Formats: sequence, C-alpha cells, structure tokens
Amino acid sequence: MNYIWEAVLQVKKNGICDWGLEYQQAEAPSPYMEVSFCDLNTASIEQNIIKVNPFYRFSAVFEKVLDINNKGYCKTKEIFLDTVMHYMSHMDLRMGMSKREYYCQMVERELEEGQLGERAKAALGLFSRHERKVIVSALLDLVRSGNHTAVFKRLFRELYTDSVIYEDMEIANMLFVYAGKGETEDEKERIHFLTDTFLPFGMRTEIFYAEHFGILDVEETMVLDRILLI
Repeated sequence: MNYIWEAVLQVKKNGICDWGLEYQQAEAPSPYMEVSFCDLNTASIEQNIIKVNPFYRFSAVFEKVLDINNKGYCKTKEIFLDTVMHYMSHMDLRMGMSKREYYCQMVERELEEGQLGERAKAALGLFSRHERKVIVSALLDLVRSGNHTAVFKRLFRELYTDSVIYEDMEIANMLFVYAGKGETEDEKERIHFLTDTFLPFGMRTEIFYAEHFGILDVEETMVLDRILLI
C-alpha cells in the first residue's frame, strides 16, 4: 500500500466510511511512499489514523505550511493536512470515472442517507456492496427510460439468478414473482424494497419464495409437495 487512495479503497472494502479516517504527518516518513506504516507490507487498515508523507506528491501544497522552521499553529496545520488529504484522496478516486459512475456514487450516498425513507435505508444494508451498485445502476436506467417493469425484471433476475417473473394475461398490472430463495424476514424486506422502489403505483405483485406455483403442462412445476396453488 503506497498511495492514500489505496488506503481509502481498503477501508471501503471493509465497509468503513472513509470520512472517519484521520491523516497525520509521519514523524519519519519514507521518501518513496505516501502512506507510512511500520510494516511496509501492510495490506489492511485496523485504525482510523493514517500516517502520511505529504511531500511525496503534494510538496507544492505543503512545503511552506508545514515547514519545520515555521513554529506555532500546530492544530491549524493538523486540520489543514487532514482536510487536504481527504480532498486529494477523493480526487484520486474520481480520476478516470465516467459521468455515470459519478452519478452512481451520488445516488448511492443519497440512499444511504435515507433519502427514500428509513425503511429503504435499512433494507439497503441487507444487500452486498456489489448488489447495491447493481441497484443504483438500475435506478439510473429507470430515470432515463421510465420503463418500470422492464428495469425491475432485469434487476430482479440479476439479483436472484433462479427467479422467474410472470405477467398475468387476464389481470392488468399484475406480476407473479418467483424468487427461488427461502422466505425469511430479511429476504422479505429486500424484495419489498425492490418492488416498492422500481414498480409504479397500481402494479400488484404476488411473491413466491422457495416453492413455485404449479403450471399445467410444465412438469417441473407440478411436483407434489413442492408446488403452491394460486
């Protein structure tokens, strides 16, 4: 681990908010590394204090402010270093990002802050990081296309690979959703979040979890003791 952006990626991988990190100037930093750990092979971060060599890449920013000949204002210097390092680490991570990736980060942050309500915020925590990225990307597709049902079907099948979604040919705005997962409280909250977020008002759903409903002439769905009647 050499650069500050690597430290940010590591804490995010561990599910920790990077704004909780505190950057401090190392007393005896290596001239060849930006982050300064006692163990050069450190691959994980277990504390929120990151010792850095601020002159490794940003000498032009820090050389006058952190000049050892400038005495006083110690706390101000610490705050300045921490603030600038946070800003530069985020600039690093945004380099090479597309506009879509940037929007995805903004939407995910709004969801985590509860912009869609506390229940949706709690449900979002039941999804893995990869699943959250899939959900956020689908939200952008929904805003762009406005095709609620198509986006929902594509998203649901990506999150639940064994799922099957049927449209009722006799009843308008009715979906039968087979999840292919056991019925638990967490699973019910996950699916409620997906249907509530992506499907329009007036669309009704019937959710089936581990057991599929029977379909005439489809032998796989007509196994005794393993089918539901609707």
